Order: sequence, then C-alpha cells, then structure tokens
Amino acid sequence: MPVFETHDQAALLGVSPIAHVSDEEIFRHLVTPTVKGLLGQINKRGETRVLETRQGIFPGDEATNLNGHLLAVGPNQHSAALVRFPYRHTIYRTERGAIVVKADGVKFEVFCWFGNVDKGRAELVLKAALRDRRYDGTWRANDSALLDYTYDHPVRHQRLSDTLSSVELSIYGFMPASRAVDATGDKDYDAFLQNPFRYLQDADKFLEHFERAFKSKHAPGQFARPVPDVSQYALKGFDIIARKHGYDLIEMAASHYHVAMWAVDGGFAYSDPAQEKIVARLTAGLEKIRASGQPLTRTQQSWACVIQSLRPADRIPAGLSMGSLANGHETDLQWPQNNLDETCLWLYKPLSARARGFKPRVCFNPEVCQAQKIA
Repeated sequence: MPVFETHDQAALLGVSPIAHVSDEEIFRHLVTPTVKGLLGQINKRGETRVLETRQGIFPGDEATNLNGHLLAVGPNQHSAALVRFPYRHTIYRTERGAIVVKADGVKFEVFCWFGNVDKGRAELVLKAALRDRRYDGTWRANDSALLDYTYDHPVRHQRLSDTLSSVELSIYGFMPASRAVDATGDKDYDAFLQNPFRYLQDADKFLEHFERAFKSKHAPGQFARPVPDVSQYALKGFDIIARKHGYDLIEMAASHYHVAMWAVDGGFAYSDPAQEKIVARLTAGLEKIRASGQPLTRTQQSWACVIQSLRPADRIPAGLSMGSLANGHETDLQWPQNNLDETCLWLYKPLSARARGFKPRVCFNPEVCQAQKIA
C-alpha cells in the first residue's frame, strides 16, 4: 500500500480555475457594448501591480480584510491595513475613464469607471465578478480581499454539493449622472433606494420613502438608472466563462423580486425548496393585488414584495397587503433576502454534463424548512 499522498498543490493552496480567467475574456464577455461606448477605446496598456493592502490606487478602489487579520508591519507592530492574501490589480486607461481588473485565487472582478479616477471624479458604471465557492461555510471563505460580504455561515452559506464545483456571479451596472441624489439632493431617499430594509425599524420614515419610490421607475436596490444592456448581456457572459473554465454549477443570490425573475428567466432554479415556496406565495400575492384592480409594473412588483416585511403588518397599505391567501391563514410573506444579515436567496444553474439533472438538497433556514415539513 502506498505510503505517500499525492497532492494538487494549487487547489490545496486556494488557486481555483477563476485564477486562470484572462482580462481579455473578462472584457469580451462581461463589459457590455453600452459600457464600452461610454468609456471609449483603451488608450493605455494595462499596468499590473500585486497589492497587499486594503488601500487601492485611487478613491473607491479599496479592498477588504473581513476576517480582521492583524499582520506584521514591523517588529512588534501589527496592522489590519494589510490583507492575508495578495491580489493582482490591473488598470486600463480609456478615453473617458478606466477599467480595473482585480483577481486572486478564488475571485476576479472588473470595475468600469466613467470619469477621472485619479482626481476622484469618476462614477462606477459596471462591476462584474465571479467567485469560486469552494470555501463557503468556513472562516477561510472570508480571507479573499475582494469580498464585500462574509461567507462563513455554516448553514446560510453552505455549498450545494461536495463533489460539484460552483461559482457565484455578481453584477452591478448603473448609468453615470443618473443617481436619485443627483436629481433630488435627498441623500436619505437615495439610501432608502439602495436598501429599503434598513428603514423597517421606522415605519413612518419607511412609508414616506416607499410612497415616493413606488411611483418612480426605480426598483429596490436601483438608486440610479440601470445600464440598459446589462440584463441581456451579463448572464450569457458569465455562462461562457464559467463553462470554459470547467465549473459544474453557477449560482447567484437574488436581492429582490425583479432580480430573482431575471435569474429564473435565464435558466436558474431555487436552491432551497422552502425559499422557492416563499417566492411562489409572494407571486400569488402579487396576482391577488392585480386581481383587486391594482396594476403593477415589474419594479412595483418588487416594491410590493419589500413592503410585506413592514411590521406591524397593519401598516402595510391595504391595496398592497398580501395578507391571507387561498388557505385562509395569515402568512409570513417576507422577502427571503433582506440584504442586512447573512440570509441569501440562492439560485443555481447546472453547466456541465456532470451536473445535468442535479437538484440540491439544502435548507438555508432550518426553522422554515421544519415548519414547511421539508427534510
């Protein structure tokens, strides 16, 4: 019997297939035609650095240290300004802005800036990322300096499979000079649009902003006008890259109803049956509202789902209350992801032949699964 183990050294040390995605692939498949038009031609070849600090090279370019590592900066001196694992940073200067690609062993992200980044006069118009989920549910998941959120919760961030490889997508895209605060000067309303769940503790303030937002064309989470071709361009680009680099599954977390519907239209399915049931009940609630004579646009559908989280429930406007459905019982129809804690509404899509027919057996909220009698 052999005594010595054989090892995939790169995999053990956290170098995933993501690390091999080229900047050319990222630019071709994820930077949309509208964004390319806004930024203009690349007029300066990329300048690459290996960074080990949270500080980037211009305002807004910072990294993170979510596990709070204190690393040595001198004898008996330690700082949280350094990150545990270095990352690659490449900037491409364009006619009207800059494109920044950051990558480490488990994640890459591309940032498209419109304006002068060095003088702090640029707006982020596109951010797209793919992240290998191999360490999710463990403390090690947070060691990447390219994270906005933690991923260590053993239940809410559990992996869908121990044998299939998976990658999470994230996308952000807003047109420059289109933020609500630019037109109104109201920073509080702008913050409400970014995340209305932060305002649930103050029902009066929530309802004040909600009434305004519901009549606008801003969906929850949309504090500016979306880049028009992101929705039709991004999912295909993510698929191409993830398939080429051998991933079995691609996943995403849906912040709001319109995002979940976009994912489902793109071939994604809900990872957790309990969450799927909640979304189905919310969809039925939307049908109930429409049947009562209240028409709803796609953005208003999302707002109607958000307001179901308002408590006490009698503060929900009568015309938007989903209340009791066909079963005649009061139902708790809060949107499954509030963008405040670690609860995510996960969706997935099989990519490889190995994953064909795969259905995850996970539950991200055991109490809900138990109540719904889902094993």
